[in-house]
Amino acid sequence: MPSGEHATARRVVTAALRAGAAWIHRNEEERAWRELSRMHGVLLACLPIGTGPATPSEMIDCLPKQLRDWMPLNWSDLPEDMGDLIVLENDDELTDQAFEAGMSYLEALYRDDGRFEPGGTWLPAWVRQTAEQTERATFRQIRSGSQAEYEAARAMLTEVPCGTEQALIEEYSHRRAPRMDVYEAIPKDRVFQGRDASWWWPCPQCAYPMVLRGGQLRCEYPSHQGRFGLLQDSAPGGRPPRVTGISARSKTAAVRAEGVLCVNWPVWRYITCPGLVEVALMRWLEHQPGVRIERWENMDEWDIGVYLEDGWSGRVDVKDHKDPQTIIDRPPTGEIVVVPNHHRSQVNALQAGLDPLRTPDGRRYTVFTVSRFKTVMTKRLKGESV
Repeated sequence: MPSGEHATARRVVTAALRAGAAWIHRNEEERAWRELSRMHGVLLACLPIGTGPATPSEMIDCLPKQLRDWMPLNWSDLPEDMGDLIVLENDDELTDQAFEAGMSYLEALYRDDGRFEPGGTWLPAWVRQTAEQTERATFRQIRSGSQAEYEAARAMLTEVPCGTEQALIEEYSHRRAPRMDVYEAIPKDRVFQGRDASWWWPCPQCAYPMVLRGGQLRCEYPSHQGRFGLLQDSAPGGRPPRVTGISARSKTAAVRAEGVLCVNWPVWRYITCPGLVEVALMRWLEHQPGVRIERWENMDEWDIGVYLEDGWSGRVDVKDHKDPQTIIDRPPTGEIVVVPNHHRSQVNALQAGLDPLRTPDGRRYTVFTVSRFKTVMTKRLKGESV
């Protein structure tokens, strides 16, 4: 599929998600009606003339249906879960699908002057803040210093998503990282308010506060396995309620919420979570004899610069995207593209999409999973043919 058509589909999904978020806030936010009209206009601009819902009201009536049933797009050439998306259920609730789509398919919307159109700040961050916008805003804060300060800041955003104000100050000092305006109070939907104390539960994989909804605790990042039950009536005075579903592989424990800050949602989604795979791979490489790496080299021109004693070098970009077309549309600078193991099904399609392209300095792309890249590097270090 041409990348332009794929981008159009992402804009359609973005407009539908923002319309759904505006609809559920219509009673307390008068600007929601203007947002609904604007998103209706975005939809019509993306679709062939004379197709799609004729009015904003018709658009709202369609939101409880699968997108493929009311959006005239070539869904057979798009990711299946994009066409299956249902935005609203029970009239006033966003579906779990909507949250996951918001983390995977959001496309930046622009005004006529070419600037970002973020929507009102009353809209939830997950539906108005894209990866590109988050990275621009955050990296602007940390790129003004040295390479070492940049590396320290990126590592902190990945490794320290939460902490008290005093703990964060100590982390800044210990890491020699520049201060970042990205930490805020834990959102209310991630806190259990008891009679004498409030509590939150970290995701076993990213340590970010899990969402508490309907007696269930879960991490919103699609690939993270944090899913637990919360017995809200089992909280004796001053103690947290009991959690069910804990196993040897997946466990969490209650943490007092008073005074705790966490990185804001867009930073967690677009910087913290993808950074987990990057940092884990960096640590593995650093433990291999004969390997030198540069983290987020040249102010993150690529994620990892890898240098071997025999003179070989490579530039690695780690990509954790649900939709591989987004990587093809914005090809990385590094010629070695590594995806998490849970995205192994993307490798062939991603390689095929990148084969006609070249890095800015003319190199061909090669795509690996994390495990396959480690295998290739281990063979290379042993002097075996790759």
